[in-house]
Amino acid sequence: MEEIRLTGTNQHRAPEGLSTLSSLIIDRGDIYLDNGAIHGKAKIDQGIRYVTQREDVPHARKVVIVWLTLYRGPKGQGFNGVASCDYFVDEESASGYKNLAVQVNQMEKAVKGKVDITSLEPSEYKLLQKFVREFRPDLYEHASDVFLSAFSEESSFAQE
Repeated sequence: MEEIRLTGTNQHRAPEGLSTLSSLIIDRGDIYLDNGAIHGKAKIDQGIRYVTQREDVPHARKVVIVWLTLYRGPKGQGFNGVASCDYFVDEESASGYKNLAVQVNQMEKAVKGKVDITSLEPSEYKLLQKFVREFRPDLYEHASDVFLSAFSEESSFAQE
């Protein structure tokens, strides 16, 4: 069973809420854990110079960051909050655009146990849904009710 590496498990002292935070990257139809994104140091960020206008990124490719938190509920440890936001990169020009205020606000929502994945396209939602259900089934089974409702088959996200 693979463990989710949380920011609170390294040598740095993370604030209480951030100790349960992980980050996922959705890029080119793939989804993977990259906790470097919490500090703006994801693999996708390496070598990229971020600009203040999206229009300044010539061949922008959408990348999604998903903030995911855990909590300990009555059934045990499970998923709690999840929020997503987009940013754009172009490796050829080594440039990218991301709105840090949006990223921080979405991170805060996840830390507070809220769900906001409205930025996801249906294919991205399906990837995330598959990930949270299969990566660690025990975390999904013990997830908060709000989290579970976002990933149920009846969810408005699943219907799109």
